[in-house]
Amino acid sequence: MIDLDFVQESNFSYYRKRRRLIGCQSKCIILKYVLILLAIACLVVISLFATKNYSRIVSVLKVARTFVYFTCQPYTISDNRSFFEREYPQANLPQEISNSSYQDSLRQLRSLRLVVLSCARNIENHIEAYRNYIEPIIDLFHPSSSIHILESDSTDKTIVKLRQWSRVHVYFYGRLSRSISERTERLAYCRNMLLDKAHTLSADYIFMIDVDMFAMQASSFLTNFKYLHNDWSVMIATTKGHYYDIWALRTLSDSVMNYDIWHRIWNLSKSPEYYCSESLVNQIIGVHTKQIPIERGLIEVRSGFGGAALYKLNSTRGCRYNGTGPTCEHVPFHLCIREKHQGRIFINPEFRIK
Repeated sequence: MIDLDFVQESNFSYYRKRRRLIGCQSKCIILKYVLILLAIACLVVISLFATKNYSRIVSVLKVARTFVYFTCQPYTISDNRSFFEREYPQANLPQEISNSSYQDSLRQLRSLRLVVLSCARNIENHIEAYRNYIEPIIDLFHPSSSIHILESDSTDKTIVKLRQWSRVHVYFYGRLSRSISERTERLAYCRNMLLDKAHTLSADYIFMIDVDMFAMQASSFLTNFKYLHNDWSVMIATTKGHYYDIWALRTLSDSVMNYDIWHRIWNLSKSPEYYCSESLVNQIIGVHTKQIPIERGLIEVRSGFGGAALYKLNSTRGCRYNGTGPTCEHVPFHLCIREKHQGRIFINPEFRIK
């Protein structure tokens, strides 16, 4: 006999458990959708926070990166020779003239006009030395030769000292950095203003100088005239002890140093290899700052500036300095001289700043 009461009890228990299971499944489905909505809401909040605080997050990640790597990786190069040691042998260099022709050239300087140009900021402690070195050089040329300085943004006694120098023409531009914040663009503006002045004066030669490092004997300056006049357009100075201003340098050979050194350093510093900044500077810049021996002779380049450069005025017509990028303002100017006037630019190791 089948116990009906037992069967009924079993059925009742089955349906009760089933209802509980269905109810639980419904709650689980609702909970699942709630969790999905919460996840979406969290992503929205995180995205908004990241957008608003991007710079802070990047800074934190950079700090975290240092803890992950602990130490940076040294940057190395396979060739430690300086640019003038790597440069291929150059043909068709300017011909050196005889001693008698050289003496004739020096005498002819008295009939030629030299215009000396410099940008100045906080040079109070350098003015007296600059004056002592530049006046004997300008006295080699026609009496109408002149010295011009454009001053801006000085916070020392530069203006007072310049006003005490009767022989110099000074142009005071006040706080130029307020309207032109980028240093290279400000220098380009200054050099272009002075360049325009030199053109109005019908100069034969332009002598562009960095006042704060200029110390040169007249005999060193005159070595530029040891070469045939028509064989060169620009002569670039070197410095004693090391070569200065690698940023302005562009070698004649594409494979040696025909690139922007600071842009290369900035790009490598962002690489995942995490190179040590000091090794980047030493390997990309430092290796090229060796002093150029005098016996090396003239080195033709696309651009350069060793604290001073002598230009034939006619080779500069229609060319402008440009520091946007930022880039070294000398480079576009020199490339224009080469392209527009087929001008030839040389580093002269004898044309040396002390």
